[in-house]
Amino acid sequence: MAYIALYRKWRPGSFKDLVGQEHISRTLSNAITSGKIGHAYLFSGPRGTGKTSTAKILAKALNCEQGPTPDPCGKCAQCRKISDGSSMDVFEIDAASNRGIDEIRDLRETVKFAPVDGRYKIYIIDEVHMLTTEAFNALLKTLEEPPSHVVFILATTEAHKVPATIQSRCQRYDFKRITVEEIQARLRYVADEMKLDAEDEALTMIAVQADGGLRDALSILDQCSTLSEGTITAERVRQILGLVGHDWIYRMTKALAAHKAQEVLEIIAELLRDGKDLKQIVAELSLHLRSLMIYQAVGTVANMDLYAEQEEVLKEQAGLFPAEQVMQMIRRLHEAMNEMKWSPQPRITVEVALLSLCREEQTVTEKGVSAAAGADAERIAQLEAKLAQVSAALAAGAKAVPAAPSAPVRTKGENRRIQPEQAAAPISAPLAVSAEDTQVWNTLLQTLKDTNKMPIFACVSQGTFAGMTERQFFIQFKGSLMASLTMRNYRTQLETLLQEITGRELHLSCSGEDRPMAPPPRPKKQPAAPAIKEPETIPVNLNQMPPEERAPLEKAFNYFGDHVVEIEGEK
Repeated sequence: MAYIALYRKWRPGSFKDLVGQEHISRTLSNAITSGKIGHAYLFSGPRGTGKTSTAKILAKALNCEQGPTPDPCGKCAQCRKISDGSSMDVFEIDAASNRGIDEIRDLRETVKFAPVDGRYKIYIIDEVHMLTTEAFNALLKTLEEPPSHVVFILATTEAHKVPATIQSRCQRYDFKRITVEEIQARLRYVADEMKLDAEDEALTMIAVQADGGLRDALSILDQCSTLSEGTITAERVRQILGLVGHDWIYRMTKALAAHKAQEVLEIIAELLRDGKDLKQIVAELSLHLRSLMIYQAVGTVANMDLYAEQEEVLKEQAGLFPAEQVMQMIRRLHEAMNEMKWSPQPRITVEVALLSLCREEQTVTEKGVSAAAGADAERIAQLEAKLAQVSAALAAGAKAVPAAPSAPVRTKGENRRIQPEQAAAPISAPLAVSAEDTQVWNTLLQTLKDTNKMPIFACVSQGTFAGMTERQFFIQFKGSLMASLTMRNYRTQLETLLQEITGRELHLSCSGEDRPMAPPPRPKKQPAAPAIKEPETIPVNLNQMPPEERAPLEKAFNYFGDHVVEIEGEK
């Protein structure tokens, strides 16, 4: 009798034999027991996780002579025919080679015929995502309303390529990757049944390399049992699979931590002489660093499906690098893997990456020092700005003069008297204007334009943004006249807009270049000068003026106030 590969010989024959897919086997078993059998199923998931095996189990469960039953006997004629692929009622279609519309049309013609031996005609379409768009469209109607004796089972590794119109007509079951522990337990069961002597470490290594696929794991075990003489050891598995091995990876990690570039290059050269693959070297080093990263973050690697390492070694090597450096090293190795695909000299790419890892700690330290220095400089600048503001405020308080009371509101036509306008508060020494502060200024101007407040925009745009603090917003004008006009007529509206933009209350402060930006130093004490007589106000009665003189004067009063004084030499 011809030899049967292990993955075929140990294919699960019932739902209870499925490994790692209990959520699917339980759901399908309950559906069969309750008689709620769907007309179309979509099985999706990684390779080697049991999609086709589950489809055949479902076919046997539906057509078993003892069924429909969730536990097919596997011994009746129908079960045997389905197992060996000779059943006339179960059709396995490879969508990769039968992907056109003609094949789907033939399928639609055969669907209408009744089953030959069993209760159901079952169509298992493997890799269904390979069908063409036309084939999918031709399948839609049949898949939605097939005859009562037909069940479709679609299997794919790339469910996202299956049109939504197809998925909506199926019950979807997602197969998950099988864990290392579950694969190892299954391999131990198969090895014991086959009378194979295998070390636990060797089976763990096979389970890790299978990457969640039980079929791959059984194939590797089959290969190792053929090439090994006697016991299947971890060293034999490492040789068969071309693995680098923990010892070499640990040596390289210690050399990287010690910045021994020569030793790192010698390890690479020796591994290449032994026939190891560059990609495998980088991959295993990356897996080891991943184990260190997880151990540093969690303190254990239990149930993590990692690189099958002892915690004592991880604890020792995790202390060689800071956590940030480990993550940067993994990113650099992944970049090297991508570069290797296109590099004419992959070895040079790997050597460059490893030499850069030797200096990784120095780079991280320099970045940390630079960041700390930048943060300190920023804090110092903020403190200096606040100190300058406090000093200017104290000096301004010493020089402050009580403001003259504002004139009472008068109705049009009454006599108006003009008093000297209160000067705008001088701002402190020029502030450092950040990009965020400039953005607030630009937003203010744009808001004025967008809200069609052109008179305010025309006035404010003549000024220059001079900085802002937590409580004040400074604008510098070329003359004090525009500064006073802005403060008198538009201050309230501008402060309201600033509060909406920044979310905090800001007080507007405008000054002109003909006024000092900062108060001058306090002069030495001198004999008190004689008091200067305030200019007397001149009463102006607009009602007594002719219309052609009154109109321009009223406009001037609206802009500059109604306090008229006499200028010497102008009588």
